[in-house]
Amino acid sequence: MNELLVTLHDSALATWVRESSSLWAYPMVITMHTFGLAVLVGASTAVDLRILGVARQIPLGSVHGFFSAMWIGFWLNAVTGVMLFAADPRTTGIFMIKLLSVVIGVLLIVLIKRDIVGDVYSSVTTPRAKAYAVLSLLMWVVATTTGRLMAYL
Repeated sequence: MNELLVTLHDSALATWVRESSSLWAYPMVITMHTFGLAVLVGASTAVDLRILGVARQIPLGSVHGFFSAMWIGFWLNAVTGVMLFAADPRTTGIFMIKLLSVVIGVLLIVLIKRDIVGDVYSSVTTPRAKAYAVLSLLMWVVATTTGRLMAYL
């Protein structure tokens, strides 16, 4: 495992992200990572809040388009996250918590879309739907917080 991390750290891409003075290197990668996070978590939060009862007059099905935004944000974060990890490949406990919360958050996106938002005319939410929404909000808070803490711990 350590050999793989050293190889990743020493790659041309990682060296460029970490050492280049270009604004297209680390500054742009971290900015795009933040932008992807805002899109992903913002769209997910809007859906979660709707499930929890905010704007009840809006049918759940009308938030269907938010899922496309979530996936765009996710893939942007996946690509930029790999670039950031390559530049500094440390698998700390806080990093592992971040990854686990992202995995759970993405799983909840899939479950919410499949089980809850599928009916375009539905405005009814179940206790299970509300549990998914609360857990989703919690996972994105954990992912965001741990991601930010990685710079300091």
